[in-house]
Amino acid sequence: MLPRIALTLIALLAMLPVAFAQSDVARSWHKAVVYLPGSARTTTIDKIVVEKPMAAAIFMHGCAGIDRDGRAWSAMLAKLGLLVVLPDSLARTDRKPSCDVVNKKGGLFPPVHGMRLDEIAHAAEQVRKQPWFDGKNLFLMGYSEGAVAAVRSKLSGFRGVIATSWTCTNSNVPAFDGVFTPAETPVLTMAHADDPWFKAPNLKGSCADKFAGRKNASHVNVPGPGHGTYDSEAAREAAAAFIRANFAGR
Repeated sequence: MLPRIALTLIALLAMLPVAFAQSDVARSWHKAVVYLPGSARTTTIDKIVVEKPMAAAIFMHGCAGIDRDGRAWSAMLAKLGLLVVLPDSLARTDRKPSCDVVNKKGGLFPPVHGMRLDEIAHAAEQVRKQPWFDGKNLFLMGYSEGAVAAVRSKLSGFRGVIATSWTCTNSNVPAFDGVFTPAETPVLTMAHADDPWFKAPNLKGSCADKFAGRKNASHVNVPGPGHGTYDSEAAREAAAAFIRANFAGR
């Protein structure tokens, strides 16, 4: 029979992978960029100061990290009165580069998609614990790789989900082919008609084709080539209208 101390060490070692995994997901939260309501001013999770509980949004960045599109969208959501949290997936030590931005090629690190779902779940759990959250209005928005995660998340409780720069289409992989948010969750998607990231035949399509059975889902088709949609006035107006329409208490 093994000594008690040996058994204890074995038990502790068995727990290490789980502990490391939880800690690494937490890094995306602790390293998040935060946009304060009503302004474009940013802060960090540990320095949030607001006068009263606020509505909030979680913004999931693309494969390149928190870039121009993520910051522009987040600043706009903040001006609408939301406290916006951008978890930093690249702060994690257990992920590798998942895309080639120069050649517009994704899929270089397949495990990242499960990781992004974990980041959404962790961020949503953390937001709901915060004294600065109003307890009612939590939105989710994702851009590119972050949009893939947003429409694949099956979590309930979001007032609405916005996904930009993704087709909701992968005819080769059913787990990525569609919108998987709960049917009752309002959804807004937007994408360019000609997106250079989605040239492969299996990725060509539109989220609008995946809305069967959803009563509160809409899509904005941005004309012409491109990937980011923030520069489209129609996309910005649709996002603002979506937030206002699904805001509890207004």
